[in-house]
Amino acid sequence: MTNQEAITNFMYFGHNFPYNFISKVWGEENSISNHLQSKFDDMTERYSTMTFFRWFMELDNGNKDILTSWVEENYKAFS
Repeated sequence: MTNQEAITNFMYFGHNFPYNFISKVWGEENSISNHLQSKFDDMTERYSTMTFFRWFMELDNGNKDILTSWVEENYKAFS
């Protein structure tokens, strides 16, 4: 996958994420996934469709790496 395809794939994911993506990435019912889900839910009330991108920018680098790796392995905007 080229850099352009990877970025475009991530942007598609950001606009079309599945409702349960946090539990798929970080696991279900643990402290980090509960924290990230709560933060995401709170931001949704304020930012609507831009929530994913604002939320992503607030993740620490380790969690950004976890999410971008998961998207690369599990989400394909390009067939």
